[in-house]
Amino acid sequence: MITDQLSEMMIRSGRVGSSELEKALAVQEESGRVLTDILIEENLASSEDIARTFSELLNIPFLELDEEFHLKRDEYDMIPQSVARRFCLFPLVKEEGVAITLVMKNPLDMDAVDTVRSLTSFEIHKAVSTEERINTIIDKCYKEEAYVEAGLQDIADVEAMTAEAAEFEANIGDVDQLLVHANDAPVVRYVNLLLMEAVRDGASDIHFEPGENSCSVRLRVDGTLRTVTPPPKSLYQAIVTRIKILSEMDIAERRLPLDGRFKFKFTGRVVDVRVSSMPLVFGEKVVMRILDKQSLLLDLGDIGFEGRSLSRFKEILGMPNGIVLLTGPTGSGKTTTLYSALQILKSPTRNVQTVEDPVEYLIDGINQMPVRPKIGLNFAECLRHILRQDPDAVMIGEIRDAETAEIAMRASLTGHIVLSTLHTNDATSSFSRMRDIGIPSYLTASTMRLVIAQRLVKTICPNCKTTYLPDEGELEWAKSISADAEGMTYHHGEGCNHCKNTGMKGRRAIFEFLEVTPTIREMIHADADDLKLRRAATEGGMETLAENGFGRVRTGETTISEAISVCMVD
Repeated sequence: MITDQLSEMMIRSGRVGSSELEKALAVQEESGRVLTDILIEENLASSEDIARTFSELLNIPFLELDEEFHLKRDEYDMIPQSVARRFCLFPLVKEEGVAITLVMKNPLDMDAVDTVRSLTSFEIHKAVSTEERINTIIDKCYKEEAYVEAGLQDIADVEAMTAEAAEFEANIGDVDQLLVHANDAPVVRYVNLLLMEAVRDGASDIHFEPGENSCSVRLRVDGTLRTVTPPPKSLYQAIVTRIKILSEMDIAERRLPLDGRFKFKFTGRVVDVRVSSMPLVFGEKVVMRILDKQSLLLDLGDIGFEGRSLSRFKEILGMPNGIVLLTGPTGSGKTTTLYSALQILKSPTRNVQTVEDPVEYLIDGINQMPVRPKIGLNFAECLRHILRQDPDAVMIGEIRDAETAEIAMRASLTGHIVLSTLHTNDATSSFSRMRDIGIPSYLTASTMRLVIAQRLVKTICPNCKTTYLPDEGELEWAKSISADAEGMTYHHGEGCNHCKNTGMKGRRAIFEFLEVTPTIREMIHADADDLKLRRAATEGGMETLAENGFGRVRTGETTISEAISVCMVD
């Protein structure tokens, strides 16, 4: 049997040990899954080990597929994207035009071969590569951004019709003309496909920015803005109008800031988009916030909590009263952590209520209330009504003023666990911030249970991760955090297609976890300044943001420069 031969060859080549193979076979017998998948998932063998063994066993080529490799359009058009992704393969057309080479993750998969044979009239030969390399090629060739480029070309073709473009510019104040152009096929296609590209790349925002003679479009991915191919300036207003139509905003109003919201479907899931427009000198700037619930991490462990911090956070959430604060700048992941905490609080035996501005993600089992400042329904007013609804736990999107803070603290004193956010640089600054907005120290001291300062650091791309020697400045920072920093091994990403040559892919949270102990409580009551509180907290075992960030550097999750960019050294 070919699987037995594969196993024997892997053992003979030293790519897997006999004990590891026995473990994988036991899992296969129990689950019925493919043996090679089990070996990879259980970290018993790498995908490259398995691919090279297939190559030797079946006498077929193993393809390295470097970054310069690219399929021709007529090659990847032969097979639908769904088939390529389902079987993890792609076709290469042979020069004689009578056969194709099928580059596969699993060359033993006869269903894949039969499916491709039914779609083409070519004779099929096989080659093998790793799942990661094949998926990189599939992403590069099939990805929606290739079609976005086609949409852009359509727009460029429209722009070439100078008479029509001139007519549009002349009638830009005409609402009927705006509607006509906003519903042109190239404009609709461009907006739709840009939205798909944003979701596929995990972008949080799309920025449309007008200039005098041109415009720019940028996506924010992993906290950093990157430019994508913009449309011609002559059709910029038509694209803005299209977005306004989708968001049910007033297309005739271009002098005032506007807000809107819409939903669209992508790969079977519904994605929310929040839209904001603002008048600038050369036109309206539009920012679309992508709210993809599938990308929302709802597990505290996945976010970055671990060890004692994770267990203690869960214990405090289980307490009957008190305030838990998340602090940090905009875009530091506070909302994600709050929603993850709500998932822990959610229970058929609890009434969990939120007040948010706006409600970003809808969660079943949670009562979510949006503020509406235009009709006088602000955070404080919402809280008053919520407390009449017999809540067990309350989440306040943000504490912005003394009235909201005082109601939240009174609520915690009357038997509610309250979660909220505050804009401060570190955990200990929260107490002076409360004093600044007018909250008595005795009230803060008696209600506060936990303050978490949070930041997001970019993580190193696993595909191009390698060791490197940090420069002198980076090493000095590291040595200020840890005495053994000089002898450590450091990592960074070299850059590849998977991470768009940035070397970084994804983000992970780092924390400053300050539990309000009796000692800290007494110091808050005595109006101790931030420096004294911070010294007492660190002496009591609090890990600072810089220390927690360096912990991510130590484990090879991020780089020194990334940790420096978001952390402070005391």
